[in-house]
Amino acid sequence: MRRICIAALLLLVAVIAFSACTREQVAEVTTYAGINAIRRQNGLPPLVADATLVRVARIRSADMASQQYFGHNPPGGCNYACLIDRIKGSHQYAGENIAWNTASWSTTAQMAVQMWGASPDHLENILNCRYQRFGTGVAQAADGRIYLTMVFEGNAPC
Repeated sequence: MRRICIAALLLLVAVIAFSACTREQVAEVTTYAGINAIRRQNGLPPLVADATLVRVARIRSADMASQQYFGHNPPGGCNYACLIDRIKGSHQYAGENIAWNTASWSTTAQMAVQMWGASPDHLENILNCRYQRFGTGVAQAADGRIYLTMVFEGNAPC
């Protein structure tokens, strides 16, 4: 009975916590759990969410959604590495995974993580031993597409 009460209490706390978040923030948090699960399965330490990288990733997703393009090199010319340098200062190692889909808000993040994990180039970023921090940004375009950007950064020894 005690376990049931504790489980119910934890569920209530989770519902309250997630209800205070936007759907974009819930998707962002969901990507963190998925990416760190992939890293754990491959014997790597988890990445830590970083506020600056979240800001960079949100800028990137919002830019793709508003300008209706999909790519690592934006029309304005300042990609994720340029944004990190502008906002945080110089960086040692950095990478970016991007995705878009028209899935529901309840599945968009899992779909992106699944795609990134199945793609050799994206998986290379996820499993990079130098990365220590990451941030995700999610934005929806007027046409309904949901853009997800994950930015990685760090300088850990491998």
